[in-house]
Parts: sequence; C-alpha cells; structure tokens
Amino acid sequence: MRAIGVDIGGTFTDTVLVGDDDVHAIKTSSTADFIGGLSTGIDAVCEVAGIDPSDVTGFNHGSTIAVNALIERTGAKTAIVTTAGFSDVLEIGEGYRGADLLYAPCNDRSTPLIPRRHRFGVEERIDADGEVVTPLNVDDLDRVIDEILAADLEAVAVCLLHAYRNPEHERAIVERFEERTPQLDVSRSSMVSPEIREYSRTATTVADAYLKPELSAYLNRLEDELDNAGIEAPVAIMKSDGGLARPEIAASRPVTQVISGPVAGVNAARYLAGQRGLENILTFDMGGTSCDVAAVADGESIGVAHREIQGLKINGPFTHVETVGAGGGSIARLDEVGALRVGPDSAGADPGPACYGRGGELPTVTDADLVLGILNPETFAGGTVTLDSDAAEGSIREHVAEPMGVSVEAAAAAIRDVIDTKMASATRVTAVNEGLDPREFALVGFGGAGPVHTCNVAAELDIDEVVFPNRPGVLSALGLLVSDIRHEYAMSLVETVESVDPDRIEAGIDELTERADRELESEGVAPDDRAFEISFDAMYEGQAHYLNVPYPKRTITDTDLPGLAAAFESAHDHQYGFVDDRNPVELVNLRVTAVGATPTPPSTEREGTATEPPTPLGHREVVLGADERVETPYYNRDDLGTGHELTGPAVVESDNTTIWIPPSFDGSIDRFGNLVATREVRQ
Repeated sequence: MRAIGVDIGGTFTDTVLVGDDDVHAIKTSSTADFIGGLSTGIDAVCEVAGIDPSDVTGFNHGSTIAVNALIERTGAKTAIVTTAGFSDVLEIGEGYRGADLLYAPCNDRSTPLIPRRHRFGVEERIDADGEVVTPLNVDDLDRVIDEILAADLEAVAVCLLHAYRNPEHERAIVERFEERTPQLDVSRSSMVSPEIREYSRTATTVADAYLKPELSAYLNRLEDELDNAGIEAPVAIMKSDGGLARPEIAASRPVTQVISGPVAGVNAARYLAGQRGLENILTFDMGGTSCDVAAVADGESIGVAHREIQGLKINGPFTHVETVGAGGGSIARLDEVGALRVGPDSAGADPGPACYGRGGELPTVTDADLVLGILNPETFAGGTVTLDSDAAEGSIREHVAEPMGVSVEAAAAAIRDVIDTKMASATRVTAVNEGLDPREFALVGFGGAGPVHTCNVAAELDIDEVVFPNRPGVLSALGLLVSDIRHEYAMSLVETVESVDPDRIEAGIDELTERADRELESEGVAPDDRAFEISFDAMYEGQAHYLNVPYPKRTITDTDLPGLAAAFESAHDHQYGFVDDRNPVELVNLRVTAVGATPTPPSTEREGTATEPPTPLGHREVVLGADERVETPYYNRDDLGTGHELTGPAVVESDNTTIWIPPSFDGSIDRFGNLVATREVRQ
C-alpha cells in the first residue's frame, strides 16, 4: 500500500503518504484555487518518502469546496422547476422561526439560494399515493425551458410534489431538458433525495444542482492535475457520511460532500482510538479557521439524517459534526460594550495572524499562543513559517491590552481563556445532545491548532484522559486512508407497522440492494469486499422527527415487524427517556447502506520501550495567567518513544503542530505512538 490522502482546509493543506510500513506527512499553505496547495503537498511528500508519484496505489481527497460554495454563494445560477403553485416551497420552508428570529421578528431571513424569478411552476400533479391527478403538460414544460434558456442559467433542480412516491413526471422533465438543453446540469429530487417532506427534499435537490457545475469542474481539474503529477492510482472523494466515492459518482451527487471536510478526522480518531481499546471518545479538531467536534459511542460515529446549512435543511446522511468558529486564525476584538470576543471571523491563511508577517494586523489565537510562550517562533509548521513575536505583541497591545487596561500577557491569557471556554461549550453540547456524559469519554485532540488547547478544554469538561495521535496536525488527511467506499439509498414508506405490507418492504430492499451492488461494481469493489446494511427511519405516528433503527436481515415477514417496533421503542426510550403506548409506530423510510471495504494502513504498534527519560531541547517561560509564569521544558516529538513519560507543564513540538501539557496533566507515549495525557490531582 502506497496511498496518499490530501485534506484541504481554509488555512492549510495536509498531505499524508502511507506506505512501506511508514507514514510521511506534509503541511503546506492552502491556495485560493486549492489545486496549487494540493500539488505542492504531493510533490513534497513523494520527495520525502523517496518514491515516484507513479508508484502511488491510491489517492483519497477531502476538501471544503462544497460548503464554501454554499456559504459564499459562489455556485451556479440555478433554476427550480416544480409543480405549478408550489414554486415558493424553498422560501416558505417548514413554517417555523429559527433561534435567530424567535425574539427578533424583524430580522431578515436567509436569502433563498434561488431568487423568485428563477423558480418555475409546470402544470402537472401527482397525489400522496403516487397516482397521477393531472398529466404533465409538455407544452407548458417547453415554455418553462424557453424561459430558463432566456435567463442564461447554468443548472436546474426538478422537484415535483410527491415525486418520492412516483418519479414518472420528474423523469419525463429531465429527459426533455436533455433533449433541448444538454449543456445544463439537471438534478431531480427522486434521484437525489427520494424521501417524504417537501421542503427538505426541495432544499437538498436545489443544493445539489447549485453545486454541480463547480464541483464537476473542480474534480476535472483535480484529475488533470493528478495526471500531470504522474499519479495513475484510483481516486476517491470523501463524503459527508464518512464514506468515499469515485470522482464520477461524487461529481453526480455533489450535495453528499457539503460537510465532508471534518469527517475524515473523525474516522481517523475512531480508528486510532480503537487500537487503544477506546470505544467512547469525543473528537476535537481545531484548525486555522474553525473547530469541529464529534462523538464516537460504542466504537461508532454518530450520524444524523439532515443538517441546516446556510438556511437550507439538507437531507443526509451526515456524520454528526458540530462546527464552531474557533481556530488558530480566529480574530480577537472588543465589542461595543468592551467585552472580549474571539471569532468567528478568521484571518485565514492570507494575510493570516499578525505574527505571520504577511500584512495581518489584527490579533488572533495563534498570536496569543505565541505571546504566552507555547509556540516556538523558529519551528512553527516545521520551520516553514517563521513567527514574528514583536508583531504578535504589538497587535494584541493595540487592539486588546491597551483598550482593556491590562498587560499584553494578561490580554493573551484572556484570549486563550475565551476561545477555550467557547470550544468546551461546543464539545459539551455535542455530547449532551446525544444523551452522553463527556466525563465518561476520552478527548482526542488533533488539527493544526487543536493540541495546543485540548488539555485546557478537557479540564473544563472534567475529562481525565486526552489522546494526541502521532502527527495530530495532519490527522484528517490520514483519516481519508482509513475510510471505506460508502453510499446510501432510501425509499419512503410512511406506513404504520400494523398496516405496512412486508412484501412491499422486501421488494424495496431487493431494489435498493441491487442498485447499490451495481454501483459498487462500477467503482471496482470486489464482491467479497461488499456489504449491505439495512435500517428504517421510524417514529410514533404524528411525531415530527424520527430515529434510525438498524435491521439485521435482508428479508422481512409479518413476524419480524413487532421486533422492529420494539427496537424503535428501545431507541426512543434511550434517546428521550420514555415509550409512548398511545400511538402506533410508523415506518417513514427504508434505507440501504452499501459499504465497499478498502485497504487500511498497517498497525502503528511499536516494539521496545524507552529505558531512559526523554531529554528536552531546552526550557522557556510559559505564561499561565496574568501574574503566573512557569519555566517549561520543550521536547521534539520525534525524540519521544514508547514508554517515555512527561510531567506537566511541558511543550512537545513537531513539524505539524504543538502539544501543550499544562501543570495539571502528565503525559506518556503508548505502544501505538500516541501521546496520552492524564489529569492528575495534585497534593
């Protein structure tokens, strides 16, 4: 196995090569077009590993392209075609106010992704049972196509009423577009998200169409760049559910990648924690722009059925990752009443923090960490970036310390405390919302900035064990190489357990499984490496939200249905604390998940144990608080081996991150190369 994983973030591009029983990692600055940073990383990591790019056997990639396009509104000029009279579904939504509007009714709602002039109704109607009430009017459809052509649009989302029950009219519309406008990218809801609930199905399809031209163009550029680099290996793209897809499938379903960036890190953390025997972990991934938090319970990542992104409720599945605007580049400032705020706005990679010396003038978390003495200005990012301590101090003095009337060190400590509290709160909410107690979990810290702050966050959450994987600054890139190909297929049922026909369910299982099997075959997955997981979305009749319940078999009869209902009630009791005896259980959706196993890196277990204590590179003063400083040893991560122990406070430096072990923690290197910090009660 000689595989490369490349994870592109807003600030840095991380590149990992696994092969010949070794792991090589490179961190480079991201570029505006993303491709430039990717190429630089590939060239550098192949040079370090001493191999030719043509020797690479696999290339897996994750990026923030899709979510950036939604946030920045840089997607295609898109039209929506829907049932006449329903063209405003996208703007009406689900008819409730979000938290931002609940107590501020005059605030503006998010601007719809498609303006009203580009929403078109066509004469047709299918009822909730899938029966045709009004046939599709082809003349009316041609009128709509003429208007779309006149508006010079680039993509079309087709979302008809009840198309999840009967896709006949949607298929006919897409065929007509293909005949008359083959240059347009068209997405249809009965293919993108064939599920009940009109608004979320519409929003998901709109997002898919909006992203399709940009994602397709990016993936084409990616493949061209890999060809130029001499990489001939199969390519796979990370998706929001933690699975991979081949580029041609990823390009046809761009909505599946809207939060793919943070998911690879969760996969890697789960994989490495599993080697230690840890099944319950919270992942803490802090980069330059944001911090992503997720939970792994009983060895499995927690999934959610939908996410709200930029005012759109998008159907998943998604690995449940909560993101907060807190990263190394998060800008510190005083608000209108003089309170210190940190983030969510970020200095990014360009100009970056003030200490980067690239023209940034505003103080950031990285500037504070440098002033506090945690970061080494000479070895930051493996020495590729030399930090300017004077610039960091000057920025904090001007924008925070002097307005607050405190010293620069006190201001830097305050910036650190605010950002740590913000991230601890996000981590706590992520766990508690899933009914989990964070004190019963280990915290896995990674990302370029994460290991500087993970122990502080753990202390706030009363967590006693922190795991820093080897090369934590590039863990998300490694996660791309421990992920499987994964696709999900759905069919809406919307019937109670008492009334549903099991033959209909079994026919649906067969249909979705056959489709999944064909797709895995097209991606080159061997039959022995294919697996299929069956599950149902279920709820009590009349509820608004459902739970996903795994089903262990490929067949179903009348005698299996009571057990399925009991499994749902057990899950409902665990999640919400009660069982409702008054209402029947309703099966909302059938889901089939196809998994194609991929090669994984060899175990990182190391032989031998250190017999001598580690030797620090030196000592430097670290600021703990406004009036508290401590002389602290700092170590080179490459000098630490299995069995080495550290007593906090200590700083561990590597070419991809810096690990801070505060006085209340001690550290040790386990047999897998992880640095494990445990909280000690001092006498």
